[in-house]
Amino acid sequence: METGKILQATPRIVDQNKREEYFQKGFVTLENIIPMDWLARLSDCSESLLNDSRVIQEPNDAYDLGPNHSSEQPHVRRLKALVDRDPLFWEFASESIMGDIAADLVGADVKFHSSKLNYKWPGSGEIVKWHQDIPAWPHTNYSPVTLGVYLEDVTALEGPLLCIPKSHDGPLYFHTDLNGQWTGSISKKDMDSIDLNSAEELIGVSGTVVAINCRTIHSSAENFSKKVRPVALFVYSSADAFAWMPQPTPTCKTGEIIRGSPARIAHLDSRPCPVPPDWKIQGYNSIFSAQKAD
Repeated sequence: METGKILQATPRIVDQNKREEYFQKGFVTLENIIPMDWLARLSDCSESLLNDSRVIQEPNDAYDLGPNHSSEQPHVRRLKALVDRDPLFWEFASESIMGDIAADLVGADVKFHSSKLNYKWPGSGEIVKWHQDIPAWPHTNYSPVTLGVYLEDVTALEGPLLCIPKSHDGPLYFHTDLNGQWTGSISKKDMDSIDLNSAEELIGVSGTVVAINCRTIHSSAENFSKKVRPVALFVYSSADAFAWMPQPTPTCKTGEIIRGSPARIAHLDSRPCPVPPDWKIQGYNSIFSAQKAD
């Protein structure tokens, strides 16, 4: 659905000024919007899954493990395909206010794409380099939005997400090295043309949701605090957006309509998108492992 038509619709939950900010900048912070009871349930489930990782020794379909992982001290960088890990996460993704937030940003007909939970551990030196999301999972249009839910307070110390304002209206970049191998990050040469001084930190208390358009250039810094930073990420699109390459991290719910109705006509955006690797052939672990190899 086109931006003008989305903004003309009466908002369900997101303030109209915030909706306009999202489309102008390519991202927006919605402070303290998730109810406390949901936060408690999500956090308890997260802790349980982290505890389960103690018996895992190698990365698998559920866990992306950091180099310091052990049974005594779990170091999980990502819970993959989050809605497949516990029914609670699908209930949250589809039945809570998350679907209404998505509808306010992509239109009344909403399709679920994917989900994950990223942990940023203190003292691990982990960063996420500058990148855009859509080159990894291109669609027929650029409606996909990532809604990140802060399970804990995120200050400047915890390595918050950083976004470049209005970069969603700029070019899409190849996320490969000189040999064409996937790196999951924008090359240093291309980054020279990007104004990093304009980057904004997306900080907020627990219960905050950050919405990031799939074209927006973003990253996150090292966690200098003494606590882990868990952020649950849920990706939605308009129902008329269709993936045209295999998805890197599909879930059992990918493609399900959670608000409104399925599309009868695809919305085709004329702006080009780089072609990613065929993930069915190459396989995909996480952005952390891809960027570590860069």
